[in-house]
Amino acid sequence: MWRRRATAACALAGTLLLAGCVADDGAAPSTPPVDPAVKAYCDTVVRVQAEQTSPQAGQGGVVAASTVARTQVDDLVATAPPELATDWRTVSDLTDQALGSLAATQGDPNRIDRTRLAQLEQQSQPAVQHIKDVTAARCHVRWAPPS
Repeated sequence: MWRRRATAACALAGTLLLAGCVADDGAAPSTPPVDPAVKAYCDTVVRVQAEQTSPQAGQGGVVAASTVARTQVDDLVATAPPELATDWRTVSDLTDQALGSLAATQGDPNRIDRTRLAQLEQQSQPAVQHIKDVTAARCHVRWAPPS
């Protein structure tokens, strides 16, 4: 139960938008190749999504999971194409706030301020939607419906 709660909080901090990202398997013959100008970003999106859905995600406690989430967001900020730079900075700022809220629990998942995390998620939605739209178009990923 603890791992699930910590993972959920860190998933928010590590950007919820990647949770439903699935790389196009190339089966559609009309899918053009990824533009070399955004290849590093697209590769980072696919890597971060794989890390977030890995069976090892969230293991090692809140501090370790928070460190991983922070690194993931930093990697996405660093590789984002110009049209997503502002959106990723917004997500990064909100991630910092979410991780700060999580750190305030001192490792106790029962103390997670779910209201604050929900507010941060809501604030991130315009940036996240733009990131999803541009990433889908430029990286040829599709978004799985929430389960």
